[in-house]
Order: sequence, then structure tokens, then C-alpha cells
Amino acid sequence: MKWYVEEETRALREALEREILSWSQVTHRKMMGCPCYMAKGKMFAGLVTGGMVITKLTQDEREELGKIHPVKPFQAGSRTLKKWAHLILEPEDLGKVMPYVRASYEAALKS
Repeated sequence: MKWYVEEETRALREALEREILSWSQVTHRKMMGCPCYMAKGKMFAGLVTGGMVITKLTQDEREELGKIHPVKPFQAGSRTLKKWAHLILEPEDLGKVMPYVRASYEAALKS
């Protein structure tokens, strides 16, 4: 199973990277073929085909995010990662979810 297809997600990746790669201590690398973004070595976001995974939100933050954009738990093969928010996104949707990406980044810096 291929979780990331660059041709289908390039515009979203480029938009996200324009926002976050200048943040302090952000690095990126591929994990399981997907672009992933870390702060102090802790993953706070990643991309999958047609969407994004935000990894370090509190339950309250995930619920708030769900009020402005559909969110589901991330399915990693047979495992369901309930604390990871999986969003199907178009590049134009990115602006409204960026406060949650920032919250995840800040949580990664603190952990």
C-alpha cells in the first residue's frame, strides 16, 4: 500500500512547506514514503495522499478542529491511531487548519 503519491499531493505539500519550514527547529524527512515534519525530533504533522495527519493535538483540540473540518483517526494498516487527526485537504483548506498545525508543533517542542 502506497500512502503518499506526490503527483496527487504536491500542491498541498508545497503550500504546507511554505508555511512551516521557516519555523524554529522544524525538520522534515520521509517516513514510510510520506513527508513528515518534526520539531526537536518529534513528529507534529505528516502528509498522506490527498491529506494531512496532525499528530500532537489534545482531545479538545481535535474536537475543535472537527467543527471546522472533517477529522478522522489515522488508519495505519490494521492499527487505528485515534490521537492522530487525519484530514482530507485541498491546498485552499490549509489556512483554516494551520492554527492546529501550529498547536501540534508547539506541543512537539514541549515534549
